Amino acid sequence: MARHPEVSEQQIIDAGLALEKRGKRPNAGAIRVQLGDRGGLARIKSIWENYQSNRDEPLYQVTRSDLSFDVLPSAYADEAELLIEKVSQAMKHMAIAAYGDAQSLFERRLKSIEANHAVAINDYEQSEQSAVECVEKLEDELDEIQTERDKLAEQNAQLLIENAELRGKLDASKA
Repeated sequence: MARHPEVSEQQIIDAGLALEKRGKRPNAGAIRVQLGDRGGLARIKSIWENYQSNRDEPLYQVTRSDLSFDVLPSAYADEAELLIEKVSQAMKHMAIAAYGDAQSLFERRLKSIEANHAVAINDYEQSEQSAVECVEKLEDELDEIQTERDKLAEQNAQLLIENAELRGKLDASKA
């Protein structure tokens, strides 16, 4: 007995269109993930490929090959030409508006990225300044420690000399 499919053809097509809408290329694996890991890859692939091959077909099938736009009645052809021109102008305006929207979106994103980078650069500069201050402080402490070490070495040498003199006196007094 055959199983019923987990997902319908329409769900597969809708998932593929949703991926396209997000700017991704739909394939069987991506569509399956979009469907919550349901459905067979082979079935999804065949349905999506069939949909893609059919969606590029013209909206209206021309069944009469003897008709062309030139043989239409002039009033009908004139109205159709006017409609085509209006649609063409509307498409041009839509393209211009879409370009303007894309340009402003790009500029907003660029400003956001620049602001984020400026903050990051400022943080790095502050970290660098802090590191420089720490290095300078440690160098000062090192200088102080070296000076103190030199003093202690001198005192130690002086004490060794004094100790040697006292031993000499002690040995002389015993003899």
